[in-house]
Amino acid sequence: MGGSNVWQEQRNFVKSLHEQVEYSPFSSLYLIWCDLILNYNLDGGILDSHFDEILDLPRESPQFVIDLVSTFCSDAENAIAALIRYLNEPDINYSRVIDQVHQIRGASSCIGGHRMALACRELRYACEDKDKDRCLAAFGKTKDEYQILKEKFNIILQMERTMISGESKRGRQ
Repeated sequence: MGGSNVWQEQRNFVKSLHEQVEYSPFSSLYLIWCDLILNYNLDGGILDSHFDEILDLPRESPQFVIDLVSTFCSDAENAIAALIRYLNEPDINYSRVIDQVHQIRGASSCIGGHRMALACRELRYACEDKDKDRCLAAFGKTKDEYQILKEKFNIILQMERTMISGESKRGRQ
């Protein structure tokens, strides 16, 4: 019940923003961005408060969020590729898998990828138990959560790029 009240309060807030801001291409993008950020916590826990903290950090560059998320995605894809190799070996070196999972879980947690971090935790537990079937199932879940997180980040990056483009156009006028 409390969750629906928070959801309604956020919706009312976004609606009031729409009513208060004069129409312009930039203000419309800002409102869409606000809606996206306000509702990230209603998306099934894909992102958590760590992502809010990233957005609140002072930025030396307008590209900061884009660069940070792009680096995370590149590192995550490399880690997933390594995990595929490790888990496909006939005799799995579980400590090596755990090391890789620890890195990807830490990165996921730092950037706010809550569900991906949880999936990594389950993979680590399966590795600690040296249960290959559970490892493969947990790794499948980790890959799925990464794809969901990556899709969410792609939306956010698209909005960031659009806002940066809008700000640079406004600056030239």
